[in-house]
Amino acid sequence: MREEAHNEPAWRQEMAQKLGSLKPLLSAGGDDVNQFFDDFVREQEWGLALHVVCDYLLERKMQTAPTTAVIQQIEALHEAMGIADTCAADLRRKAW
Repeated sequence: MREEAHNEPAWRQEMAQKLGSLKPLLSAGGDDVNQFFDDFVREQEWGLALHVVCDYLLERKMQTAPTTAVIQQIEALHEAMGIADTCAADLRRKAW
């Protein structure tokens, strides 16, 4: 049933919108990071697009850590996509 939902146009549009709301986090990432993200979203490679954001936030030397709201959004996207990894936990550790 979950796989069928992932093929629904409304679900695909929702994923694109939710991922798009994370794109401003990549503003200092340069053209390459933004291009990878845009390409993955366009090709509906949601997990890859999400991990561009996660990897960028984890690797970047940030003045401020990701907010709790951003981490929760990333965690919710992982859950919606059925991705089980340590991305959200790693971001929480970085935020401390």
